[in-house]
Amino acid sequence: MLALLAVARRTRGRLQPLFEDVTVPQLVLLDAVQACGREGIAAISAYTLLSQPTVTQQAAGLEAAGLLRRITAEDDRRRRVLTLTERGEQLLAAKRSLVADRLSAAWTSLTHEEQSIAVPLLRHIIDLVSDLA
Repeated sequence: MLALLAVARRTRGRLQPLFEDVTVPQLVLLDAVQACGREGIAAISAYTLLSQPTVTQQAAGLEAAGLLRRITAEDDRRRRVLTLTERGEQLLAAKRSLVADRLSAAWTSLTHEEQSIAVPLLRHIIDLVSDLA
């Protein structure tokens, strides 16, 4: 498990040079906003495994950069939800493409059998690591 965490840290560092205009953590937050931003900060916090204050602080920076916007929730005027701006959508799509290109080489090096178990196994490992906190 420690080796897996170390690899994840190194991978993040190796991917950062691909992103001159956004950090890897910011990219993770943009992805989470796209996935569940309309459910609010708590949902994004759960999705990213970041604290709500961290999400709020990082979202403020991304909002200032014009990548996302905080808007009032339709069902509860006291609650704020997050959505990507058009620029944020474009940036996220472009960066996903870069990451996909890098990862596709690794993916295609796996056998069909390895590919069929890789995603469920990684999801299970993510759950195990999440439960450590």
